[in-house]
Amino acid sequence: MTPRFATPSDDAVGPFVVGLDVGSGGSRAAVYDASGREVGTRHHKVEHQFTTSADGTSTIDADQVVEELCTAMEAVLEGNLPGPVVGIGVDTFASSLIAVDDSGAAITPCITYADTRCRDQVTALRDELDPTALHDLTGARLHSSYNTPRLRWLREQHPDVFSRAKHFMALGEYVALKLLGTGALGTASAAWGGMIDRRTGEYVPELVEAAGVDPDTLAAPLDPSQGIPVEGTKLAQRIPVLAGATWIPVVGDGLTANIGIGAVGPGTWGISTATSGAIRQLLDTDTGRLPEGLWAYRVDAARTLVGSAMSDCGRVLDFARTRFAIPEDVSTIDTTSLLSAAPDGGVPLVVPFLSGERGTMWRDSARAVFANVSSSTTAEDLLRGSLEGLALSYLRIADQLRTIGGEPQRIVLSGGMTENVPAWLHLLADALQIPIDHVAISRSTMRGAALLALEQTAPDVERATIPVLNTVDPVAEHADYYRERLRRFEVLADVA
Repeated sequence: MTPRFATPSDDAVGPFVVGLDVGSGGSRAAVYDASGREVGTRHHKVEHQFTTSADGTSTIDADQVVEELCTAMEAVLEGNLPGPVVGIGVDTFASSLIAVDDSGAAITPCITYADTRCRDQVTALRDELDPTALHDLTGARLHSSYNTPRLRWLREQHPDVFSRAKHFMALGEYVALKLLGTGALGTASAAWGGMIDRRTGEYVPELVEAAGVDPDTLAAPLDPSQGIPVEGTKLAQRIPVLAGATWIPVVGDGLTANIGIGAVGPGTWGISTATSGAIRQLLDTDTGRLPEGLWAYRVDAARTLVGSAMSDCGRVLDFARTRFAIPEDVSTIDTTSLLSAAPDGGVPLVVPFLSGERGTMWRDSARAVFANVSSSTTAEDLLRGSLEGLALSYLRIADQLRTIGGEPQRIVLSGGMTENVPAWLHLLADALQIPIDHVAISRSTMRGAALLALEQTAPDVERATIPVLNTVDPVAEHADYYRERLRRFEVLADVA
């Protein structure tokens, strides 16, 4: 079971903050003390699902999320705390869009990062604009996950709604509008929309014009230091204990995922291994020209989050379990022996693009490839080959990240996929040729939001150190195997 990294209320160090997290599966809240630990059992989740359809729709009702967060906050703040709540940190899934009318009401559902209805607009924009130059300028690609093609799609396909919109907001910005009376769009959240200059924090005029929107409909991004007082707001009326708190402008969950597991130093990489996967590094220097496979999201005037992601991480394990006659309970297989054994050239070579490719080539139409499969190939061979392919997917990102951030001094990793099969870290460490610290704490993304709030409200209190569950060291003799595999992987990926 994942450690909670919590402290009893009697041992908690004040002041306190609330962390809020809106993910694809629910809205959550928890109370944290000034050391960054959850307080007692003060955590609560309200589950939800996106509305999806075959045309690429992926949405959720924005007002539903507002109410979910209020319900979660009420649950975690019930009863007395041994000190004041001074801050509220909030993250949401990245890259969201809501059209809002002049009365402050949402006139569209929240369009999520997974909505692909603007794919035709993406194609048109790639022909009209310079994708390479804009990628370096904004840190984001012209892709259906971002807002320029979404806004154009809304203008072209729903002109009646588009014409009524007074503002276009991110989900966390809309939550702040409803609870505080003013939207609070964090710089990191705006960056995930793909329309701001990563070096200046200002909207790129070329993209605003291409989207066809009035610049006044887009809110100015706020850095974490530009918090909003809760006193005198609807939120203070509903939950009086929060009246003295400061609301920190919303950020994307990728940033808080790194912060929550302690991947914050310029020499530290944070690796996520959930349903999807990512490598991220928080830099406080100019990143220079951005490699094509990476994204770079401005956090504030001093920091940028750089990295890349893959759609399939834990999904690769699930696919192997359900398709290769592997027992539903993977723990019944001796995965430690299977995955820590020396490499074998007879193992299938797998390009695990089950849901298309994001980093590093961003080919939506790419699909998985299984090569070197024979009649003697076993289910265990297919499992090992699939997880080696996953390690190679991370290696591709790592190679590009090294070109701007240098060699990492430390890698910190967490995620449900690794908790299910921790032995796969032998493959990842061998591929990256760097030791990996496996730290697994519950609700690390929400903890990152709380730490951003503590950064502004209790900067002088020492944060608790996250315990390392396990450190996996690479075997130097295995490096050549993975380099040769990567060369063949790229050839297969080009035709996938």
